[in-house]
Amino acid sequence: MIHRRVSLIAILACAAALAGLALAAHEPAPALAAKGDGRSVELTIYNSDLALVKEKRAMEIPEGLSTIMFRDISARINPATVSFASLTAPQAVRVREQNFEYDLVEDAKLMRKFVGEQITVRTRSGEVFTGYLLTGARGSSASNIVLSSGPDGTGKVSTVYLADIQSVQYPSLPEGLITRPTLAWLTSNTSGATAHDVLVTYLTGGLSWAADYVAVIGPNDDVIDLRGWVTVTNESGAVYKDAKLKLVAGDVHQVQDQMYDVVRAAGAKGVMIESAAPFEEKAFYDYHLYTLQYPTTLKENQVKQIELLAADEVPAKKLLVYDGAQFGTKVNSILEFWNKKDGNLGMPLPKGVVRVSKMDTDGSLEFIGEDRIDHTPKDEKVRITLGSAFDVVGARTQVSTKRISDRVREETWKVEVRNHKDEPVEVTVLERMWGAVQWEITTSSATWSRLDSRTAEFPTKVAAGGTATITYTVRYSY
Repeated sequence: MIHRRVSLIAILACAAALAGLALAAHEPAPALAAKGDGRSVELTIYNSDLALVKEKRAMEIPEGLSTIMFRDISARINPATVSFASLTAPQAVRVREQNFEYDLVEDAKLMRKFVGEQITVRTRSGEVFTGYLLTGARGSSASNIVLSSGPDGTGKVSTVYLADIQSVQYPSLPEGLITRPTLAWLTSNTSGATAHDVLVTYLTGGLSWAADYVAVIGPNDDVIDLRGWVTVTNESGAVYKDAKLKLVAGDVHQVQDQMYDVVRAAGAKGVMIESAAPFEEKAFYDYHLYTLQYPTTLKENQVKQIELLAADEVPAKKLLVYDGAQFGTKVNSILEFWNKKDGNLGMPLPKGVVRVSKMDTDGSLEFIGEDRIDHTPKDEKVRITLGSAFDVVGARTQVSTKRISDRVREETWKVEVRNHKDEPVEVTVLERMWGAVQWEITTSSATWSRLDSRTAEFPTKVAAGGTATITYTVRYSY
């Protein structure tokens, strides 16, 4: 029997009009994927507004040619990444054509679709106009619509201002418009079975996650209690019920297509126990994968937070750093700790914001600063810039400059650090060596070390209420 080709759009429209009844025997019969029985969802979410959706559903696939409609999917799906397969008979069910239908019902679209058709308009004052729509301007810059009592502009013509319209009644839903995004496949089933489990996978935007951390500094500024939270955001336009959730930490490269509380930190004490954590972490290719150990539901337009880690008594250090070339007179207050197992951590830390607090003498927890950290492997150092020290300031002055030759120049600098506290402080002074191929400090009043190819570091102790002065001469070679 020869099947005549039928437009898939027409098939979908007929399916909606006939409420799922089969078409004539010579046309592909539409089938709707079941939403409930046999449905399972797996989500792998990346940092960069990207997720891989893997969904299994039980459904009926008629023998021969049929159209399968798959609803309740993400509105931000990338159609080019969709894959459909029957798990029951993978070799006998073939996809001939695939469509992503996203022409959703909207007021302005209805107006455009019903130009030339009869509609009924009710105004705020109670007047009712029934006629043939001559202009489908609602939702555009026009201020009114035009109706005629007869078809094609015949008979009495009326103008109704858009601002006066209370409601519009249409005779039906026009062809081509749907109420929610739908995937549709034209399939061929030669298996002899109609009950199938199908697997659909696709990439979508609108799903993302980020790590948020809360740290509480101990009374002596030498330890922190750290809590990590995963914040998952669902703006994809779909609901994922009882989903198996995986999170990928790392910077995944994508081709850019033109497409579509601090209070939480004061919990019970104790070193992090991996078996009690809700996420299981493991290396995956060049990334790290975090798998939630229980199913969770992501509702549409929902932000969900799940605990990632809990670590107490993590050794930490408070640093004061003066980098005058970049920050003028300000001395930065920095919190430093190592991501090591013997320091009660030792798991890869996804990038995110760390918010730091400290207990006041009256027992209240006060916020003292926040910073963003990058993806941090285990056994690496973490530095968090909290802000500028109020009572410690710096100043730097160029004392002299001298040209030794066409390719050699010398500069002498004086750096002062003033401590207005009632206790001594240690400040790390950083001096930047810009604009030369090579540099060498020829004389210095203080001990220094080469931090990197452009930076010299001077560890400096400043007495209570005192001033520390560093004078050095640097020779640049070009």
